[in-house]
Amino acid sequence: MAQAIHTHITSRFHNFSNEALADALADALGHTDAALKGAEAECKALKDEFKRRGLIEVAGDEFTITATEQIAGRIDVKAVKEYLGESYRRFEVATNA
Repeated sequence: MAQAIHTHITSRFHNFSNEALADALADALGHTDAALKGAEAECKALKDEFKRRGLIEVAGDEFTITATEQIAGRIDVKAVKEYLGESYRRFEVATNA
């Protein structure tokens, strides 16, 4: 005979009353948010210094940081249409291969 398997998902707060959870949650979330914002600010400052010095690659004992360049290209559709004339339409037709 098949039996239902009950899975219980518990968190580290499952034994807290609603009142105790409210206090713990507010403080934990406040501290975590402050730590995150501090870490983000420190990360930005380190990245800015890396860029300011024009570094390309640095290596420590545990991590290696490499700068990469992001290039975005855009097509001037109006200029392409003017250059190709009516023949540009053959590029707009969807085909199944």
